[in-house]
Amino acid sequence: MNTFQKYWSYINRIVVEEKSTPHNSKLIVAIQNGKYVLNTKSANYSFGSLHRVFQKTFKKIHFIQKKYTTCLLLGGGVGSVPSIFYHELNLALKTDFVEIDSEVIGLGKRYFCLSKYPLLTIINDDAKCFLEKNTALYDVIIVDLFIDLDVPTYFTSEAFFISIKEKLCEKGSLIFNFVAYNYELKEKAKAIESKLKIIFEAPKFSTKTLSFEGINKVIVVEKIKLN
Repeated sequence: MNTFQKYWSYINRIVVEEKSTPHNSKLIVAIQNGKYVLNTKSANYSFGSLHRVFQKTFKKIHFIQKKYTTCLLLGGGVGSVPSIFYHELNLALKTDFVEIDSEVIGLGKRYFCLSKYPLLTIINDDAKCFLEKNTALYDVIIVDLFIDLDVPTYFTSEAFFISIKEKLCEKGSLIFNFVAYNYELKEKAKAIESKLKIIFEAPKFSTKTLSFEGINKVIVVEKIKLN
């Protein structure tokens, strides 16, 4: 972006590119408040409110102190989470970045420097298929899988969460982002937390829900240290 665009974007959003894909009916790259963001028709996918949600989540759970070395990010978008890892927290965290939409990956490389992180492996695949064929284990798995504002049904199912548990290291953690913009989805978020408490049973694991930006419910599952 040029200097005029940067400063004008604090007054009016500047749309840089729009496109539709088989996975997203509308993707909008815009300059807002001096930076590029990726939006859909109804939601921010990367570097807007979603970015703030993960910034606040990582701060709240003291992510930097966990000393994770491997991460699986399901639903990478154009790279908000890696940007936080590598630019803001200065982590040496090897991350497998799974994104189903190749056009989103292309936008990430074109506008958001997605290809410049040496510890990031970009994988263009469906999250379900990736979990079925991948054998690696991870210290932390972050789930940020949306179509616009909604999480596809499979990715809130017991089968999905069991597959996640199988891919976690013994002391691994899960961070699951969910948007609850109405009463029905708020109740669903509670049901998801209850489901996770059964799959990741106490006292080995703790499960809690953090609330941000009015509608984001971030469910965090962590291994508890037992003396």
